[in-house]
Amino acid sequence: MIQIAPREKKLAICLAAAIGVWTAWTFAVKPAQERIRKLERLLPEKQTQLRELQAKGTEYMALANEFKGLRAKMASQNPAFQLPTFIETMIARHKLAGHATMRANTVQPQPDYSETVVTLEIQDVTLRQLISFLSAVEETDAVVRVGSLHIRKDATNDALIDSTVEVYSPRVANASTQVAQVP
Repeated sequence: MIQIAPREKKLAICLAAAIGVWTAWTFAVKPAQERIRKLERLLPEKQTQLRELQAKGTEYMALANEFKGLRAKMASQNPAFQLPTFIETMIARHKLAGHATMRANTVQPQPDYSETVVTLEIQDVTLRQLISFLSAVEETDAVVRVGSLHIRKDATNDALIDSTVEVYSPRVANASTQVAQVP
């Protein structure tokens, strides 16, 4: 067996310790520091994405609840409700009988859902009359909404306007709705 002098023993121990420290630094400490720096760079971005995702989740839940309420309101609407009759009543109530013509159409894009669309051509009315009529249509308890409105000046009188209004009334066959559930 080879005899090693104490000085050489100390040198070998120091060399082994240096190699051990270098190995630990290279394979443990340095990669961990690089990973920490990378995570520190990514953390703000991921937190922003998380806040956006939480906001979208909250928005989705609000829309889902609103959708369920709307479907329930549509299902609970009086089955005898007819949009054309309702519009005729509103036209008479707002004294627009001589100024309005009406076309009704029903569209059924899905088996359990349909919409009645009434297109009104209103001529020679004041803006105040039109706003009063539209407000009354929208403020009713029935599920009715104004889908589109086109206003143009009357050709014969600058104080009067002509307009084309589309009024929609959706209807569902049943109130059960499949809305994706968030756990």
